[in-house]
Amino acid sequence: MLGLRLRFRAIASQLQVLNHNAKDLNEEYLLTVAKEHYPKRFDRAVKMRADLTDSATLWEILGIDAVILLEDKEGKSIRVGVSLLDKEKNARNLVFSMKSKEGSLLREALNIEQYWVFLVKAKDFPRTKEEWIDILYREIDECPPFSGCRLIIL
Repeated sequence: MLGLRLRFRAIASQLQVLNHNAKDLNEEYLLTVAKEHYPKRFDRAVKMRADLTDSATLWEILGIDAVILLEDKEGKSIRVGVSLLDKEKNARNLVFSMKSKEGSLLREALNIEQYWVFLVKAKDFPRTKEEWIDILYREIDECPPFSGCRLIIL
C-alpha cells in the first residue's frame, strides 16, 4: 500500500492539489488530533518509537494517505481526505469507519469536507496526470453522499 500512497502523493503534488502543508495541518496540531482521536494507535506508535515530529507518521496514525484541495464546478474549494486500498473488504470497512461518529469527528477536526477511499490494484493504478485529473474532477463535481464519504473503484 505504501507504493500506491507514494504514487498518489507524487501525482497530487504534480497537479498542485496536495494539501498536506496547509497551515492548519501542522505537525503540532496533527499530534493533538492523533492523541485525541486515536489514542491506541498513538500509544502503539510511541511504543514502536515512531518519529512523532514527522508529519508522515502522524498521517499514518490518522489513517489518511493524502489530503487534497479541489475546486468544484462552482468554484468552491473542497478539502478531501484520500485513502488508497487494494482489498475491497478493507476499503468498505474504512468507508464505514469514516462514516461513524468517530470518523466524523476526525474529519471535522481536520476540516475535511469529503473523504474518498480509492479501491485500486497496483496494476490498475492510473499512470498519467491526465487520467487523475479526469478522475478527481469527475468525483468532486458529483453530489457527495450525506456522510461525505465514498468508495471509488478504479
